[in-house]
Amino acid sequence: MLVSVNERTKEIGLIKALGGTSRDVRMQFLWESVLISLIGALVGIVAGVLLGNIIAFFLNSGLVLLWGWIIGGIVLCSAVGLAAGLYPAYKASKLDPIVALRYE
Repeated sequence: MLVSVNERTKEIGLIKALGGTSRDVRMQFLWESVLISLIGALVGIVAGVLLGNIIAFFLNSGLVLLWGWIIGGIVLCSAVGLAAGLYPAYKASKLDPIVALRYE
């Protein structure tokens, strides 16, 4: 996320120059980091269920889905995404629009 903030410095400056608040910028980066983490969680869940079905097929067994573990994984991934996005979002929200627009 820090790389994303550095690459999108001009975009952040433009948002703030057009009237976007620091809160808007901060929420944009927080939502982005949580969304990326949730997409990773969903891909992992789908891959786990598919792999579990394949293994269960070869072992002539049934697949058991533990919904508590699935929900726990989604909550954990959301928390990790939020934690990983806090500092970059704070850093992005503190950028000065004039300096950000001049950034090359």
